Amino acid sequence: MSQNTTLNLSLPTQLKEKAKKQAKACHFSSTSDYLQTLIRNDIEKTREKKKFESFLSQGINSGKSEKMTTKELDSWMTRIIDKRK
Repeated sequence: MSQNTTLNLSLPTQLKEKAKKQAKACHFSSTSDYLQTLIRNDIEKTREKKKFESFLSQGINSGKSEKMTTKELDSWMTRIIDKRK
């Protein structure tokens, strides 16, 4: 299990109050738990974004291309997402 440490964070009063209200509204046990979740989600989002950028780069650099309508692209993306589930 990981060891916890302290991070001192300076926030404007208004932002601190909004964070406290949001934590309570989302049923977090504390503002700290809420902020930890935001950080974890941001890290995961960044990781997924890098994977997606790599995927797009591979496609662009593959030399293969096809013209698609927006509807065809939407359908293709839906199939890709469904395969990941």
